[in-house]
Amino acid sequence: MSITSKRKPLVSAIVSTYNSERFIKGKIDDLLEQSIFEDLEIIIVNSGSKQNEDKIIKEYLELYKNIVYVKTEERETVYKAWNRGIKNSSGKFIANSNTDDRLKKNAYELMSKFLLDNPNYGLVYADQYLSEIENQKYDDILSNKKINFPSYNHIYQLERCIIGSQPMWRASVHFEDNIWFNEKFEVCGDHDFELSVSGKYKIHHIPKPLGVFYKSPQKTNKEYENLERNRLEVSEIQQKHLELFFKNLGKSNLREIKNEYSNFLKIPILLYFMIKKIESITNPNIYPRFLFHTVEFAYLFNAHLALKDDEYQKAIKLCRRYLRYKKSEEIEKLYQRLKK
Repeated sequence: MSITSKRKPLVSAIVSTYNSERFIKGKIDDLLEQSIFEDLEIIIVNSGSKQNEDKIIKEYLELYKNIVYVKTEERETVYKAWNRGIKNSSGKFIANSNTDDRLKKNAYELMSKFLLDNPNYGLVYADQYLSEIENQKYDDILSNKKINFPSYNHIYQLERCIIGSQPMWRASVHFEDNIWFNEKFEVCGDHDFELSVSGKYKIHHIPKPLGVFYKSPQKTNKEYENLERNRLEVSEIQQKHLELFFKNLGKSNLREIKNEYSNFLKIPILLYFMIKKIESITNPNIYPRFLFHTVEFAYLFNAHLALKDDEYQKAIKLCRRYLRYKKSEEIEKLYQRLKK
């Protein structure tokens, strides 16, 4: 099959590649099989790769006019590459498409249809299968390992990314609302971006797997390269968006959220730690259905709720209670600030 004339795309898939030669052919072939391929634009950004993606990609350029190829001499962060790809796109909707992930054949059809039918939603995401086999296609999945993401909840997202690696969103988020990926981040920029989108639009979860997330058995995925960097990025993003959340939180919503989140404090803290430990062992790849929040976040969030309600002594007490059992840089910072 070849596409010889370019048409206005419905979806632009952004593919950033750096030293991904062993994945790039499978990635492009996977996108070619999308049910809306004739309405799909593929933007490939070669971010200074030292491997042979260039030759492979150019073979497809001769056949498909809806593939756009951008190449930079220097390596960029993935988020700078995504921004570059988006600026070269023309689709109504955008999807990042990681070289090592794969899709169900009608994934983009289902996701774009939801956004077309629901103009008040800015982003949509779905569950994923988990694979430890390189280039394993959706139809070849035999494992029952599935990442069940929760329905979107902004407070859940404040703690950790619950959207996964294969969302789709409106291009207008960038070109009209001026929300872009922060290019200084190396791993968690999508977490920051999605929280920003959530400030303007609703976000929808499709509760069924529409893609495959490749988890390297050797932990060569980007998020495993430098765990300390990941932690620092999450901390910075969380602090930024917690401040925005509480700044915009009205008194009526404050009461409702305080009533809900005070339930976390009713659990004896040692029992809470024990429950989370058991959860991490029994369901390592599935988001918890019971007690979603970690003990640390539950206490940090409740301390901020107390501050928002001018209950400074309560906030100090919550910080002390947590720090008595476990270290936490974020809670320690808040505690020291409150003591002053």
